[in-house]
Amino acid sequence: MNKDNIIKLITFFGYLLFQVFLFNKMVLLGKGFAFVYVGFLLTFQFELGIIAAMLIGFATGVSVDIFSNTLGIHASASVLLMYLRPTLFKLFTPHGGYPIGSKPTPTIMGFSWFSTYSLILIFLHHSWLFIVEAGGFHLFLFTIQKIILSTFFTFSTIIIIQYLFSKKTGGR
Repeated sequence: MNKDNIIKLITFFGYLLFQVFLFNKMVLLGKGFAFVYVGFLLTFQFELGIIAAMLIGFATGVSVDIFSNTLGIHASASVLLMYLRPTLFKLFTPHGGYPIGSKPTPTIMGFSWFSTYSLILIFLHHSWLFIVEAGGFHLFLFTIQKIILSTFFTFSTIIIIQYLFSKKTGGR
């Protein structure tokens, strides 16, 4: 196991512990939740293959599900996020492509690029998660409120974590 894999494993457990013991207990205005573990999924290197990405998404989501007693909704939302990630990379590819080995972080790709990329994926992740949780669209307005508040709560928290713990290692 190389140094990068060890760091990623430690990062995984860090995000999981923070999610389970801190952020699962925080609620914004009675409807907004911060799912910071999504930040772990957003920052894998660009070259990560789709199957590996979806397996990592499943493992991360099911780990949160186990501790949150949520019966697979985090796993399904995380697999969806990791499936859609390469499509967004193609849409936002800068002139000249992405530097090999780089990761999508705000310090490397810039705040604007990272914000657009992460807000879209966080919104889609949360939309799937809360619609599945509600069992459909019968609680439409309440579900939309949860999606919007949770998207911004999660995004804000991930940005703070990114700037606190990430360092500039190349790219732009």
